[in-house]
Order: sequence, then C-alpha cells, then structure tokens
Amino acid sequence: MSEFKNEFSWSISRDRLFNECRRAYYYHYYGSWNGWLSDSPSEVKELYIMKNLETIPMWRGRIVHEVLEQVVGAMSRTEQWSTDEAVRRARRRAQHDFEDSRSGAYRSWPKRLCGLQDHYYNVAITDESLEEEIATMEECVKRFYSTRTYGRMLELGPRRIMEYEDLRSMILSGYKVWVKPDLIARDLGRRVLVVDWKTGVSSAAEETGLQLAIYGIYAVRTYGLAPEELSAVEVNLRSGEEHFYPLDADTLERTRRHVENSANRMQALLYDREENVALVQDFHRRQDPYVCENCRFRRACNWE
Repeated sequence: MSEFKNEFSWSISRDRLFNECRRAYYYHYYGSWNGWLSDSPSEVKELYIMKNLETIPMWRGRIVHEVLEQVVGAMSRTEQWSTDEAVRRARRRAQHDFEDSRSGAYRSWPKRLCGLQDHYYNVAITDESLEEEIATMEECVKRFYSTRTYGRMLELGPRRIMEYEDLRSMILSGYKVWVKPDLIARDLGRRVLVVDWKTGVSSAAEETGLQLAIYGIYAVRTYGLAPEELSAVEVNLRSGEEHFYPLDADTLERTRRHVENSANRMQALLYDREENVALVQDFHRRQDPYVCENCRFRRACNWE
C-alpha cells in the first residue's frame, strides 16, 4: 500500500490540542502517522490506536451529530423522520459502538470502529453509567426537534438547506483549513444561518465563537456572501439554550489572524517546515496532572 504524504493543515481541533499539550499534539499528528500500515513499527500502530480513542463526551457528541446529519439529510430529500425513529437510531448506534469498544474489536480497525478511552485504559463503565449516557444522547436528539432552528427548517422547506456536516477545506492565509459546519441554511431573503450543535453541559464560548467565525469565512467565500448577511448560532442540545455570535467583518478578520498566528506557531516547532517533519524532542509535555490523567496518549508518555 502506498503511503500518504503527511501534509500540514489547520483545524479547530488541531489548535485546541496544540494549546493543551505539545507532546500529545506530536503523537496525534506526527507520531501516529502511517499507523494504519501493516508494516509500521508496533509503537506507531499503538499511537494510531490511541489517536482514534474517544472520551465518553466525544462519543456522545459524535452519535448525536451523526443522527442529526441523517435527520437533516432526510429533510433535504423532503422526508421527515419522527422523533422516535431518530432516538431509536441513536440508541442502536450507541449499543453497537459500545460492544465494539468493550470487545476490543476497535484495535483491528481504529478509524472505523469505536474505541472508548475508558476501555483502553481498563476504566470500568457500569451498566448504569452506560444507560445514563445513552439516555443523555436520546434527550439531545429529542431536544433538537423542539429547537427554533428545526422549526425554521420545517417552515422554510428543504430547498433552503445549503449544506450540512460536509467536510470541506479552504486556503486561509496560505494554509489549508478544514471545516465541517453542522448546518448552513438560507433564511428569509439573502440571510444565511450558520449553526453549530453542542451536546456538552456548557460550552467554551471563545472557542465556539472562533469555530462559527471560521464557518462564516467559509460561507462568505463559498457562497459569495457579505458578512452582514450571516447569522451564527450555537444550539446547545443538552441545555436547550441558543447563543448567537457576531460574524461581522472585524470578527472574521480577527479570526483569520488567529488562524495565521496559530499555524505559524505550530510550524515554528517543525524540524523541516517544507516537508512537514517533526521530532518528538521538540514537543514538550505539559506536566499538568489533570491534563495528563485524562489524555488518550498517557500510555505513550510512560514509554520514555
């Protein structure tokens, strides 16, 4: 099997991990590279498994997003799923994922099968806590049907849905930037709504604003919009709250500078910037007990 080239790109998640711990960032984007190949060293394969592990909140959010993607996709085809059908799909997926993780099946297909960090590190997940998590997923899916965003989509019709959960890229300040808006839809007139679903108890307002602003830059470039034609909303499906964020020209420009500065700091640590080559010794561990205890790569740090 031919090897892919590890090309540098920027994303919200990459920015977050870089700021959390430089060593975990190295393991994720460099140390685990080619871990899917059968002839890779065992440590690289193990790092690739760790890279794809999910925490319980990550798992919860992914399943809810996957189900909502299916619901919105059905709406775009003029079909309408009932709440019960969406909830059933969430539960079935959660149960299937959990078994893949508990059985260790994910070790053979780290990218395709769910592997929970708790199972990897032998942290017990009781039947009661599992049922609580699945119930939370179900409540998030149910709450989606009562949001103003969903009601507006029903009112305006499927032709107003411009895109949803599509992984795209754009060049910003010379860097490839990955984006995956949960929903971009046209409201009345030329007004366009950029939506981000959240499933956590609380949101990091600064990061959410940054994420929505990046989606705003993407929407401006892709659809030829002016910033004043955009509205951005975070819909928290755990709390039922909606928070609006500005997407004016100044906000978008500050966001562009943030991406540029962040990418420059990442590349400053590279051994070979042109070839995107990194050396582990240049990416120091954070040495924060809370961060380390919850890191998916904590086993790798014990190798040293």
